[in-house]
Amino acid sequence: MAAVQATQDTWRVFGASVTGKAHLDNNIACQDAHAYAEVNGVLVAIVCDGAGSARLSEQGAQFVAKQSVLALAGRLEQGASVQDLHDGALAGTLAQVRAALDDIASAANATLDDYATTVVGVVMGADNGFFFHLGDGLSVAQLPDGGELISLPANGEYANETYFISGERWREQLRLLAIPHAVRGVVLMSDGCMPFAMSKNNGALYAPFMDAVQGYLRTVDSVELGNTALASTLADPRTHQITGDDKTLLLAMRP
Repeated sequence: MAAVQATQDTWRVFGASVTGKAHLDNNIACQDAHAYAEVNGVLVAIVCDGAGSARLSEQGAQFVAKQSVLALAGRLEQGASVQDLHDGALAGTLAQVRAALDDIASAANATLDDYATTVVGVVMGADNGFFFHLGDGLSVAQLPDGGELISLPANGEYANETYFISGERWREQLRLLAIPHAVRGVVLMSDGCMPFAMSKNNGALYAPFMDAVQGYLRTVDSVELGNTALASTLADPRTHQITGDDKTLLLAMRP
């Protein structure tokens, strides 16, 4: 999904969502989605991973990603600060998006659970920001000193269980993680990318993969070319030997 909007070139953002082997083999569409916007130097980006067990999760992921970014960007344009979003406007925005999705479900004679999706996102200004996270997936802030701040996935009692915005207790399961410093870059990913984009136990980005990807993206002439290359990398048949899941990777870098 391309940028929802961009008002200033403080960030260079690349993203791709590709269908995993399990879905390719069964002719099922990609249930991942991503979206991003930039408003006066503040980045808003989201990755959503639709539940495999939910029959309309592809639509849920696309709706939640796009509409959440549009709504958050709108609040920033109206004068909200990064801190305002952290202190309540983010949760309020997600509640509005969830209510709108519930209306869509009712009109389609479906349930909100039919559109179940996780959410992992970031709001990042020049000097501070925060991750917001509901369910699995993972996000990383790359700090100027070479360190990394990681928002890890949250699962339920069982390994294959996670949390969705459609859940009744979604507010309790929504996590915010402050990013108190400027960053070199931000990486968001669905859980399908974690086996090859993260090191063991999700302790850090897996440098042999991520350094090569980010190094190349810094050299491309256009975001479109970079997005195409990123999608090709994620769709490489060699990744099918690692995971059969859909894969989304979004990288935002300071120029």
